[in-house]
Amino acid sequence: MAEKVNVLVFYNTYTSWLPDERAAADKLTSELVDELEHVGHTVRVAEFWKDPAPVLQGFDPNEWVVFNWVEGIEDEIGGDARICEELDKLGYAYTGNPPGALRLSVAKGRVKHALQRWNIPTPSGAEFANVEDIPADFDIFPAIVKPVSQHCSAGVNREAVVHHLQQLRERVAHVREVYKEASLVEAFIIGREINIGIWGNGRPKLLPLREIDFSTLPNPFYQMVTWDSKWIPTSEDYHAQKVLFDVQTSSSLHAKLEEYALKTYRAFGCRDYARIDFRIDAHENPFVIDVNPNPDITSDGGFIGGCKMLGFTYGEAVSKIIDMAVARRNRRTALRKSTAMRKVRVAELVAA
Repeated sequence: MAEKVNVLVFYNTYTSWLPDERAAADKLTSELVDELEHVGHTVRVAEFWKDPAPVLQGFDPNEWVVFNWVEGIEDEIGGDARICEELDKLGYAYTGNPPGALRLSVAKGRVKHALQRWNIPTPSGAEFANVEDIPADFDIFPAIVKPVSQHCSAGVNREAVVHHLQQLRERVAHVREVYKEASLVEAFIIGREINIGIWGNGRPKLLPLREIDFSTLPNPFYQMVTWDSKWIPTSEDYHAQKVLFDVQTSSSLHAKLEEYALKTYRAFGCRDYARIDFRIDAHENPFVIDVNPNPDITSDGGFIGGCKMLGFTYGEAVSKIIDMAVARRNRRTALRKSTAMRKVRVAELVAA
């Protein structure tokens, strides 16, 4: 049974939210609070925009564990890592990944370099800040062009796949104009897309495989997770892409996916929970295309979907993650007490 503790559900708002987006956030928060209270936790909510300190006043870090639901800060690249750094300074135990893992994963170009450095297979590619940076002999086609620091598939649509140099130049210019940032250009792997959730520390555990079903999209260059497929209910992609829970793979491919997922989790310094996304080519070669520390953890998100496949309810799964933060707090408290006792003993020996 999970330890019943005081939980502070901690998340941020955006000034750009429309009324329906605000209502959706409130609904998800209420659902999470209800689930946590149902499994026995005492729960409070702390909502902020960019400065978390004011809403934390009155919550003793020795008595409250923070459920960190911050996925990004408005108009601030790496803002989620900054918030974790502030939580560390204030002495709070919080769920999810540490600042280092979040900062490493925030820029897709850095992610690719890190994967290559650790010999984890990933599609070949390069980062281009502007059209002028693209060499005339660039020949990695078909390629997919992604804004280098956007999340949730922002900037990824059917036009993001390019087949020749002129299309590539046009798309990099589009990303610069719309998102005001560089592009990651990488080989588009035609094939399957499978993701694996991982949770735990020391000996992290793998959740069941989940696959994106592209069977209703005959064009192989449309077979990818796009912004529309996640967020636009009126789009073709939204209704065309379902999630497969009974994923069929060869034993060899399954073993490779698990090996590279765990290797990536450890290499990026992930903690508590994360999700690793793969593309698999026609020869069953898997390629890591995205590393997601602190992935979507709403009740209908992919990570919780994997937990439910193991028999956990939403509240039980989130409570298990909270247990990991509680364990860190307990170790820190024990270390503090042990250090204080040693100082007392040294002082007594000196006095004697």
